[in-house]
Amino acid sequence: MSEKLQRRSFLAGLWAALSAMFGGSMPAAAENQSPQSAEGREGRAGIHPWLGVGEQVTADVVLDGKLVAQLNDTATLPGLKKLPALVFNLPPGLKRLQLRGSLRDAEGRAGSFSKTWTVRDMAPISATLYDGSRPLIERVRAFAEKTELAEAAAPRLPAGTTAQAAFRQLERRLHVQLPAPLRQLLGEADIQIGDSYFLAPQDLGTVSEFLLNGWGYTRIGGPTALDALLPETVLARYDRSVAVFIEVGDGLGALAWDPAGVSLHEQTNSWGDKGNPGARPATPNEGVWYWLHQEHIDEPELLLDDDYQPKSAEAALTNVFQRFALSQAAYPETDDELVIDSAHPRNLLQLSFDGPKKPRLWFRSYDYHYSLY
Repeated sequence: MSEKLQRRSFLAGLWAALSAMFGGSMPAAAENQSPQSAEGREGRAGIHPWLGVGEQVTADVVLDGKLVAQLNDTATLPGLKKLPALVFNLPPGLKRLQLRGSLRDAEGRAGSFSKTWTVRDMAPISATLYDGSRPLIERVRAFAEKTELAEAAAPRLPAGTTAQAAFRQLERRLHVQLPAPLRQLLGEADIQIGDSYFLAPQDLGTVSEFLLNGWGYTRIGGPTALDALLPETVLARYDRSVAVFIEVGDGLGALAWDPAGVSLHEQTNSWGDKGNPGARPATPNEGVWYWLHQEHIDEPELLLDDDYQPKSAEAALTNVFQRFALSQAAYPETDDELVIDSAHPRNLLQLSFDGPKKPRLWFRSYDYHYSLY
């Protein structure tokens, strides 16, 4: 069986299992009602064109037969941008999305296109994670219980130790104050997603400590020496940052929090988004969250908002579930299906072309790299 067919078979099974858990059929093209829809709220989506330099796309955005927006974008740099070229509302119960327009290449040759996708909404799976009326720990527990895409068990603590005592000990040792959402999440649940996991309170430490004690690196000397592999600024960041989530997969990675925050115009190290202005310090400074991985250990990927300022602790912790749990259900089952998530603050829809008349619209909000956006 081809990889594509295997993916579709896996997704069909996943959606069927989730349907049973929710006690009914999952909303597909003809039955698309999410918890947010029931409350009369709309989702939002942004189109991010991926074009060659000099290419221009113009297109009407038609939702269930109604023209709602017009896209006009010319690529000055290659690759996907963090900021969308167009943002529009997703009406409750959306069944079909159509793009009709033209693509002009760098030499001025144009071709017209028209493509309609049926819509599958992930909101019944994801909505609990975005319910701002509930504490984050409650959202995570509800998400884990309903979807089984993550596990949230009772805290795993040594006898005679409390989570708060472990947090205080770490804070005294590192001279930091941990973000409140982190203390709440790790203090009240032991959370695992596949083979990856949040660290227990007593196991928290700096990124450098994990690299040296469990990941096979040395401080100085040899091919895995941090002083040779890392710029001084990155090594200093790892020395003061707290690792909170360990990624186990194709190599090791982690989510970490740097209490010092960012410097003005610091490189974001995000995938794509060429020509971005770099990071901007936030006021007040609540640190910066970032991902690191062995494959690019010298380039921690900063989690920044649309203004290139550090994302909040809740947004960063939620990103774990976006990147590792929701990503499992975010792929279309056919080439004519468009996955959306009306519960997501703003869907990232990548627009690319297999030819002048063959547009491809693709939900990327939960992809490994583009979830950083």
